[in-house]
Amino acid sequence: MTGPMLSTVIDAMGMSVLSVWVDPPDPTVRCNDVVIHDSAAEFAAGPGDLLLAVGADADGAPALLEEAGRHGVAAVVVRGTAEMRERLSGPARHTGVALLGLAPGTGWAQFSGQLRGLLTTTGAELDAESSGPPSRELAAFANALCESIGGSVLIFNPQQEVLASSRLADTDDAMRRQAVLDQRGPSWYRARLREHGVYRQLWRSGDVVDIPAVPEQGVSRRMAVAVRSGDEILGSIWVAERGRPLPEDAAVVLRRAAASAGQYLSRLGVRTQTRRRATESVARRLLAGAADDEALEWLDIDRGRPAAVLSCVFADGRPHDARAFADLLSVHLPALGCAAVPVPSRGRVDVLLCELDADDPAEWVGAACEVVSRAAGAADCPVLGALGTVVSDADDVPDSLAEADLVLRVLRSRGTAHTCVVRPEDVRAAAGVLVLTDAVAADPRFSCGPVPDLLEYDRRHHTDYAASLAAYLDAFGDVIAASRALHVHPNTLRYRLRRLGPISGIDLDDPEERLVAALCLRSSGLVQRTREAAEVQSRA
Repeated sequence: MTGPMLSTVIDAMGMSVLSVWVDPPDPTVRCNDVVIHDSAAEFAAGPGDLLLAVGADADGAPALLEEAGRHGVAAVVVRGTAEMRERLSGPARHTGVALLGLAPGTGWAQFSGQLRGLLTTTGAELDAESSGPPSRELAAFANALCESIGGSVLIFNPQQEVLASSRLADTDDAMRRQAVLDQRGPSWYRARLREHGVYRQLWRSGDVVDIPAVPEQGVSRRMAVAVRSGDEILGSIWVAERGRPLPEDAAVVLRRAAASAGQYLSRLGVRTQTRRRATESVARRLLAGAADDEALEWLDIDRGRPAAVLSCVFADGRPHDARAFADLLSVHLPALGCAAVPVPSRGRVDVLLCELDADDPAEWVGAACEVVSRAAGAADCPVLGALGTVVSDADDVPDSLAEADLVLRVLRSRGTAHTCVVRPEDVRAAAGVLVLTDAVAADPRFSCGPVPDLLEYDRRHHTDYAASLAAYLDAFGDVIAASRALHVHPNTLRYRLRRLGPISGIDLDDPEERLVAALCLRSSGLVQRTREAAEVQSRA
């Protein structure tokens, strides 16, 4: 099986790690293996290989590029310095080899491990000995811990997916067996653990968590501990009783095991991280409208199935870690019953939802509310969620994202500060007004007229005629309500309304003029400010 396209590898590694100095002649070239150049040995790279020119200098590298071109190498990676780029860009174009520059602060060993992890997770046929078998080591570790503690062992990643397990025994309960088979365990038991705060305690506490048995369901007692590297959570270890109680020192053994397991999970984490970054990169392409066959194949989704976007932002205005929130969402996203890819960016997380069950939208909309609520609770901050419209094809995902963005704008304009998930149909009128005000703001024909003249008059004379008109229209002509919002006497507002005609030429008896004026005022933000003032007054 061939590996991913070179462009996907570059996107996955990121521009901060890898710079493209010379593009490949063939944009569809694929990467099958990673080869480290050894100047003392025979040239070993071939078609589809990524050649890491470790230690190559500006004098010897041109000959290496020539050799790489003769052997059909996909790309050559050199240490990214200005001298190397200047000296090697020309020879690379001449030989027809893609040339990539590795960032100065990135170590070759770390970079090689990330590349191998990426190619392994995408199906490239790497030499097993060159990449190492951390998953096998983790399985051996699970079996050793099982022998030591006398209970059945499961090791999970932070998304509660099984990474390794000890060998099954006749005394293992049905729950343990199902977790091994489906790599997660039954949803009802995970829901029970969430309701009892087990996951919250597990991720926030540095100690062992004791989980009581559920005899009526045939579930034995369990103990769990998180595996950490500093502040980063790498996964967790779970031990289940096997027909007899766990030993008294089980918690002590588990703490020590968590400290030892970090080395294995760190190695697996390199592969998981590169795979996740690559998946996020591909999902971003779909969100941007590039639903090409490679992207769909990577995400393992069908083009003709319903899709949507769930966008989440933090409601309190404080800086939060979007990637950490994406990880929290990942724990609960399987409850949606569809392919779901969280894509974090600055201050928000867009979740690409594919292969939805469009026959029963209420069910998965309710599940989305629960997912966001649980993740927001774990993050201890309010989150605004917006569900874009369900589209019939992955090609139309940007339309769903645009609708989700519009819903978020409505929620922000209303000052919503509590966790919620809102659909376009829930705010249809407010969203429609935003679309209209956007059109007004973008059309130069509305740059002059009664409202712009009024705003200019206010600016020059330090008056509040535009705000008065906004409050009046927003209150549907109710002078008492509008004057209360403005904190002025009703007669003061009536005087200002009479002055509007001579100042701006607006005719408040004309419904069309009132409509255009209201849209122009909304585009200036005055309506929202008067509404906020009214809400403050009503709360006082």
